[in-house]
Amino acid sequence: ENKIAVNGIKINYVKTGSGPKSILWSIWSDFKPQVEGLDKSKFTVIAWDPPGYGNSRPPTRNFSQDFFHQDADWAVKLMQALSIGKFSMLGWSDGGITAMIAAAKYPEHIDKLVVWGANAYIIDEEAKIYEGFILSKIANITSICDMQMNLTTW
Repeated sequence: ENKIAVNGIKINYVKTGSGPKSILWSIWSDFKPQVEGLDKSKFTVIAWDPPGYGNSRPPTRNFSQDFFHQDADWAVKLMQALSIGKFSMLGWSDGGITAMIAAAKYPEHIDKLVVWGANAYIIDEEAKIYEGFILSKIANITSICDMQMNLTTW
C-alpha cells in the first residue's frame, strides 16, 4: 500500500499489475481478494480508499452535499498524479456513484465504466425509506458527524 498527496490529502492506494489497460477500483479495503486475483498481465489496477474511508483516514470526513463530486474529482486527480490519463472505473455502492459522476464530469479520462449497487437517483418513496431506516438505527450511530451526514444525504 502507498499514499500520495492529492490536493493536500493523503490518499491510500495499491497499484498492482502491468497490463495495458488501467482500472481504478474503489474501495481497496473492501475488495482486496478480488484485486489480488486479477490477471496482472492484462490490467494495471489502482485500488484506492477515498479520503475518510479505509486507510485514507485521517482526515475525518466532512460529508457535505457534494461529497460524491469531491470523490470524483479526487479519483481523477489521483490517476493524474500517478500519470494515468485514460482509465476505466469499477465502483460499488458509493464508489459506483462516484464513478458515474467522474464519467459525466471527465469523459475524456474515462474509458469504460462498471458500477453495481449504486443509485443514479432516488425517488421520494426511496428517500422516505432511507430516512426511516436511518432513524431506526440512530442508537447504533457512533458520532454526530455520521448522523448528520446520513440525515442530510438521505
